[in-house]
Amino acid sequence: MEKVKLNSKIKSAGNLAKEAFITLGKLQKGEKKLVKTGNEFIDSHLGGILPSDTIIFSGGSGSGKTKLLFDTFDQILSKDINPLAENYVTLEYSLEMQFLNRILRDSNKILKKSKTSIISEEFTEEEKVVINSYYKALQDDRRFICEESVTTSEFLDITRDFCTLNKDKDAIIVGVDHVLLVQPSRPNEDALEVLTNNINLLRQEFKNVYFILLTQLNRKYLETVKDKDNNMIPTTAMIYGSSHFEFLASWIVTILDPFKMGVDEFLKVNADRYDWLSEYMTPEDKKGKVSFDTLGNQFIFVLKTRESDTPYKNLFIKPMDINSDQLERLKMQREDRKVSENISPTLTPPPTFDLTSQTPP
Repeated sequence: MEKVKLNSKIKSAGNLAKEAFITLGKLQKGEKKLVKTGNEFIDSHLGGILPSDTIIFSGGSGSGKTKLLFDTFDQILSKDINPLAENYVTLEYSLEMQFLNRILRDSNKILKKSKTSIISEEFTEEEKVVINSYYKALQDDRRFICEESVTTSEFLDITRDFCTLNKDKDAIIVGVDHVLLVQPSRPNEDALEVLTNNINLLRQEFKNVYFILLTQLNRKYLETVKDKDNNMIPTTAMIYGSSHFEFLASWIVTILDPFKMGVDEFLKVNADRYDWLSEYMTPEDKKGKVSFDTLGNQFIFVLKTRESDTPYKNLFIKPMDINSDQLERLKMQREDRKVSENISPTLTPPPTFDLTSQTPP
């Protein structure tokens, strides 16, 4: 009678425990280090991310999630933040934005010059020096980018091959901007479900891979927009594809720009609940409640942390990277909003039209 062999996918608890303690020992001795993202809203919880962790960045259109992803990759590859970064590699699926867009945004930031001017005017000699330095920084052989559309099966094959080629690296970070643009491989395929399964397969196969995925908020979130309203606190149910990604993710992060949505004072909370955000608080009201000033600020909610010593730190505020002229325009916009809100409707009645007239009003 043929002897039945244990399936190779099954391991004894003892062997798994041994592998886990070996990894823990390397971390304790400093032979292996947690990957720091350079973002306080993640790194403050455990000191960095663990092997195979998956991070979800979500946000509305124009909230800054793509820039946050770019910044996060820059920070991860910085040797000032990660001493072992020289042995890191990244694979970035830039499915929404071409690299030219990134260069335009970065040049705007570096030169403090409008994007229109950057496109229409040649760089001055002084600007060329700055841009040349930036260009050299982009010549990074640790960084790889896919700008072409991919299907779920192509994503699996490309990423698996990349991880195989870099299996000896200290970390492989894979980013997808964004998940809704990964195409189905077959008719009637649920691309998000297959993509989720493929990522899970890769995490099990390669112990040095990390994922950062971008998605967006669904339209349900727009129903909650209001000054000083705690219903604006996002939930995972408001994230497109959350039913697929929630179980997979070690971190779920939502980025909001309430000012852009017409909100000047965000939420209404007890000041001591968010004492690390005191510089952004409005004066307390009679009940001791405060709100947060939205002008020039990005709000980051941590909706899920699989491992954390500080799970209560779920809200962070990050000043936007804007210049003084842009900030002044935002201030003027806020003043205009206040004026509009204070105008009595009776003083400016809406125009009335004769709907029976054949001539347009």
